[in-house]
Amino acid sequence: MAFNSIINQRGIDYKMNLTGKDFFYLDVSEPFNTQHLNWQDLTSINTVPAHIGAASVRGGANNESLFLYGGIYDTNKDEMSLVYEFDTRRNTWLPQVISGNAIRKDSLKGIVDYNGKMYLFGGHSKDGTHYNDMIILDTIKLNWEVGSLINAPSPRSVYGATLLSNQQIIYLGR
Repeated sequence: MAFNSIINQRGIDYKMNLTGKDFFYLDVSEPFNTQHLNWQDLTSINTVPAHIGAASVRGGANNESLFLYGGIYDTNKDEMSLVYEFDTRRNTWLPQVISGNAIRKDSLKGIVDYNGKMYLFGGHSKDGTHYNDMIILDTIKLNWEVGSLINAPSPRSVYGATLLSNQQIIYLGR
């Protein structure tokens, strides 16, 4: 995948040459040998347009789906849904229509809690706006919620985040 950007007064002017739609995984539910990893290549069934900067988590009613949110894609070539769900039992991607409102952002991390809620903090939009909001995707009910901004970090993207055992999320980066 190739990606180039140019900084200007309004933010980032994306000049894209997105190629490739590689999709693969490593099943860590079974014992495995780190010297001979058994990657599963599902590229041939990938129907999601080429993109970068999306967030993903495992979720859904039985915790058997992969949810993909946002990202940047070439609007001249493709149409891309805001959220996709990959059904691991059927090996299929489906665009999801989520009730409520959310905007497309990229360069943010998806954190999922034990109740199937995907927490998405900050990120930025194509026009270069950086956010410090919290949107929550309920991967079971398929609806959007707005999270609390009490003691929220400053606007950020391309950061690290981890769900702690006390159900709090720690954000690292700038």
